[in-house]
Amino acid sequence: MRPLGFCRNLPGYGWQPQVLTTTPECIYPAHQVDEKLGERVPATVDVTRVPYRDRLQQILQSRERLRELFRKTVGEDREKPQQKDQIVPSANSAAAPCANVKDFLLDWAFAFPDRQCGWYGQAVRQLRQINEKGVPDVIFATGGPWTSFLVGCTLAKRLKRPLVLDYRDPWNCNPYYSFSSQVLTKKSQMAEAQACRAASRIIANTEELRDRLIEEYGDIRDRCIWIPNGFDRDVLTPEQALDGKSDVASIFGGYELCHFGSVYGKRTPRVLLQAVWEMFRDGCLKPEAIRLRFVGGWDTTDQECERYAVDLEQHGFLRREPPISHSLCLGEMKRSSVLLVLQPDSPLQVPAKIYEYVATGRPLLLIGGEGATANLVNRHALGVSSPNQIASIKVLLSELATGEQKLPPPDATRVNRFEYRSLTGELAAVLDAAMRESGHR
Repeated sequence: MRPLGFCRNLPGYGWQPQVLTTTPECIYPAHQVDEKLGERVPATVDVTRVPYRDRLQQILQSRERLRELFRKTVGEDREKPQQKDQIVPSANSAAAPCANVKDFLLDWAFAFPDRQCGWYGQAVRQLRQINEKGVPDVIFATGGPWTSFLVGCTLAKRLKRPLVLDYRDPWNCNPYYSFSSQVLTKKSQMAEAQACRAASRIIANTEELRDRLIEEYGDIRDRCIWIPNGFDRDVLTPEQALDGKSDVASIFGGYELCHFGSVYGKRTPRVLLQAVWEMFRDGCLKPEAIRLRFVGGWDTTDQECERYAVDLEQHGFLRREPPISHSLCLGEMKRSSVLLVLQPDSPLQVPAKIYEYVATGRPLLLIGGEGATANLVNRHALGVSSPNQIASIKVLLSELATGEQKLPPPDATRVNRFEYRSLTGELAAVLDAAMRESGHR
């Protein structure tokens, strides 16, 4: 959404984007594709899609084909040994070090700096098709995936053009991204440091991330700024946009906390669900006062979270619905009473969708009361936040249920700060400065 917002608005500031990307089916892990989002790319923006193949997946698929061929040729009985001959290694057996070595080699060969590494060679080869007139004035690389940064560095060096790095997430200080091997961790840190040294300008999407980058790479202080994510008002219908209402109505009289987007990894509602369940069990909360609604992928593997979800569904506290298109999602956000944000253990990150939440004029309830997201919510009076702790969540939900805590919508003047039209002006100033210093225009 961030590069899309910039592409839509850069021509208004004298910059014509050319996009180098890949095809949706190449992305790993696989994501649901919203074809309508592509329609928002202006017709004047040239988009080059360079496909690639995940090499590890290719190997695994070839292995499965060989296994299937072997089964057909030799037969199941000869392939499978008898149960008495099977050996299952334990975590303490001699096989464990071998597994660690295997994981290290697989990561080194197929997942460095990330699983999109197979795109690097294909994207760089695209250079051969660029004529002199098509050479861009500035290379703008946005990540993750961090393969994009490596591609950007190579393009900038070969084309002798300034490089601007755009961090949509932290790289090596990301709680969702790490290597088990210290060797690869060090190599990844060196790759990031090299990319930052090569960049004419570095943009972070939160103030906290900018400060962390400066702390890590002090020599970038004068080249590193932050531009937040935002929303594009031009793609919002009047029904979806901020309308200045002074209160939040609910169809059942209480609050329905609505979460849009996938639930996955550390971004799990387990602690919230446990708090709601315990309050219900203790007779402190009824579904007429607080309900939960999740629209999107439910990809958590936390069995305890799943158990709470099933129990709460049975008692009318929770609804889970499948993913919907982005345009429909915006309309559903607007009709929600409260928009739920899950962002625990992420001190440097703000989820991009939070800005579309803001655009709809609905108040936010953040679970994860520390770091960049909490600072954003509190600094701009966008809603309320709570640490991802059962006791704190119970206090907040109790105050909402009794009316002690109110959730007014955010003020329109604060919301306007996050329009991509104005944010792109800040980006254009960065590109102008990089261009002037390079002397190519």
